[in-house]
Amino acid sequence: MKKQLPKPENWQDFETLCKKLWGEIWNIPYKIKKNGRAGQDQNGIDIYGIPNGESSYWGIQCKGKDEYTHAKITKKEIVEEIKKAKMFEPKLEVFILATTSNKDAKIEKEIRLLDIENRKNQSFEILLFCWEDIVDLIVENRTTYQFYLNNIQFKDSFDFAIFLEESAMQKSIYPTFYRKVRKFYLNEGKSNLHKQILHSRLLGPHLNFSESYNSMFNNTNVAITEIDLEMRNTGSVVIEDWHILFRVIGEHKPIKESRYIAGVPNFGFDTKERKIVEKHEVKYIPQDNKPLVQNDKKDFSLELIPIPKEYEIKIEWELKARDFHKKGSLILSVIP
Repeated sequence: MKKQLPKPENWQDFETLCKKLWGEIWNIPYKIKKNGRAGQDQNGIDIYGIPNGESSYWGIQCKGKDEYTHAKITKKEIVEEIKKAKMFEPKLEVFILATTSNKDAKIEKEIRLLDIENRKNQSFEILLFCWEDIVDLIVENRTTYQFYLNNIQFKDSFDFAIFLEESAMQKSIYPTFYRKVRKFYLNEGKSNLHKQILHSRLLGPHLNFSESYNSMFNNTNVAITEIDLEMRNTGSVVIEDWHILFRVIGEHKPIKESRYIAGVPNFGFDTKERKIVEKHEVKYIPQDNKPLVQNDKKDFSLELIPIPKEYEIKIEWELKARDFHKKGSLILSVIP
């Protein structure tokens, strides 16, 4: 019976699938490895390992292709990948080119010819697995088959994301700070104690520019920064009985007092949808426990007081819902 499976949505998922599949085929599920990390020179090899019963390394290059544009792997790409794979250390015994591109008789012929030529030159064997070949292997290997089916079904069911402005996961914030400065004036013939007393009389023992400035705005702390968030259902089913816990990781000052300007809500206090758990944790609970339907979104704001230096603050979030749980994080770059 002919089996059909959808192709992975991106190259990262395809690479993970290949690692799982060949780990099962080679019977080395815990010894097969991805080569380095994204952006590093990999010498044409994404995945490598020594299959059970073999004594030399085998390598896999994963080539994801966009099925919507019907892109196919080319001979030029293949030759280039073979050239890079020859730089891999230690020397490979077998080089596998795995691709989501559909089978093509012309390309398969080119691979056979290149394989014969390569082995005549005492180099590695070359194998090509197109998407139809990979589907056959997935069906024949039960662990990978169940893994892939569950992964597809999960993605088709639940998904959720939180974004900063313009669907970003990271942004810079520019809080305002006023530095307190104590000035001493030199007065000839007076003692140091006299100078300090004179200064207190002139400016007051605690009065400074920052305090006088803030008093003009009902003592609002000008460093309070409001972070606008967009919570979005990116899956294909409704998210029900849900809430989110936000946790601020990084130095910040707790907002303790009800200081506000007319027309601006109190910062850092409980509302109908917000519960302050402690100084660095806030829980969001939708009003009337309303579900979040597909493609719908909810806007939410967090407030915090950064400290006056350049650094990063991480906001970790955790969604808990009926039959669904997900974690993520956002990054704020503080530039005073």
